[in-house]
Amino acid sequence: MSTSSASGEAHLVIGGAGFLGSRIALALRQRGEKYVSVFDLHPARQPIEKVEYYTGDITSESSLRDALIQVRDKAGIEAGAGKGVVIYHTASPVAGLGPEIYHKVNVVGTQTVIAVANKPELAVTKLVFTSSAGVVYDGNDLINVDERLPYPKKPLDAYNDTKAKAEQLVLQANNDQAGKLKTVAIRPAGIFGIGDRQALPGFFNVLRTGKTKFQIGDNDNLFDWTYVDNVVHAHLLAADKLHSPGYSADKLGDVMISSKVIANDELESQRAVPTSEAREDTPAGSKDYARKLPTTLSPDTLEHELNVRPVIRNKYDQFFHMMNPELVSPGNPLGDQFPLVEETVPVAGEAFFITNGQPIPFWDFPRALWAGMGHVMPESKVWKLSKETGLTLAGFAETFGWLTGREVQFTKYKVTYSASSRYYNIEKARRALGYSPIVSVQEGIRRSVDWWKSEHPEDVVTGKA
Repeated sequence: MSTSSASGEAHLVIGGAGFLGSRIALALRQRGEKYVSVFDLHPARQPIEKVEYYTGDITSESSLRDALIQVRDKAGIEAGAGKGVVIYHTASPVAGLGPEIYHKVNVVGTQTVIAVANKPELAVTKLVFTSSAGVVYDGNDLINVDERLPYPKKPLDAYNDTKAKAEQLVLQANNDQAGKLKTVAIRPAGIFGIGDRQALPGFFNVLRTGKTKFQIGDNDNLFDWTYVDNVVHAHLLAADKLHSPGYSADKLGDVMISSKVIANDELESQRAVPTSEAREDTPAGSKDYARKLPTTLSPDTLEHELNVRPVIRNKYDQFFHMMNPELVSPGNPLGDQFPLVEETVPVAGEAFFITNGQPIPFWDFPRALWAGMGHVMPESKVWKLSKETGLTLAGFAETFGWLTGREVQFTKYKVTYSASSRYYNIEKARRALGYSPIVSVQEGIRRSVDWWKSEHPEDVVTGKA
């Protein structure tokens, strides 16, 4: 999974018995790391061979400290003597819980992790925090946004609000001094994949309950889904590069980071998502936005699949002023004499959006999952509800749930989530981390469906809708 070699450090994955954390622990072992440990409130469903497991609560400083002492000692690490301990903080409650538990785990738990990581005798040198792309979401569309977008003044929900607060704590804890704790935040969008206990179960439950005919919105809203192994890949890259000086600004205009070069006969499989609408026995599918983008390349160049596009930066680009230091950065509080231009794109103390780089119409994703299970819903049978209607019905459902004390699955948050555009610019991660997705959305869907079939063979559909 990982494209990098073993670092020789000791690695502790907090929340390592969970979906993402367990994949990080597995990737570390697969790349040859000798000292990989997991700290979690719950035991692992499937323990990984040669990984040490510690049970504890991240809101308990003594519990986490005791585990780190063992991690340090088993790896033979001494404070201030070269290799140290790397912490990957992936622990977080699932969606749908109350604000109190989110604050306790995401905020208080993160404060505890930082406090323990700063104890010199424990030899922790790096902290990689799993944040969320949702930390900048307030219910409005997010279209190709980058890391300059501030946290919302009014958060949409408690989960993303507490994630944002935790992220700020982590980034503020970064210490630029040599030998001190370096921190970084990874913001994945729409994680799914093998071992998923949230997104995939929700969509497959819709299939199981026969509700696939309902759609909120017109399905023109693009959404970023990210396969779990790509998120893992980003975490490992971030850890590896935390002590690096960063990506040289000189390369921002000289080096074009190209996408994977593929043959013409592979374009369909690489660019299209296998939605239910893409099957031969159903009407044509959703728009392929990527193929509508204009190009300045000649037909001959396109025929030979050469990527020779120049790097053209404009004033709306997050790296424009790094390439043009003679121009004053907008909103510079220090005046014209301080251009606020850095020589590098740093890693330490920074947040990075991580996606598959393949935004697709929201409803194409679940329909691709359902199609993989044998269920195809023809477009003529889809009941399309406007976002406004969906919000009204969800409001009634939430009121009914409040009055009866029952858990509500159809909520205003889910309506807003499924009807909004949410996709992100990942160039900062591509430059500073050297990140590039290693598993396509299509391949991720195939792997996810195969896994779900093995776990839930009863969900396979034998007939068409």
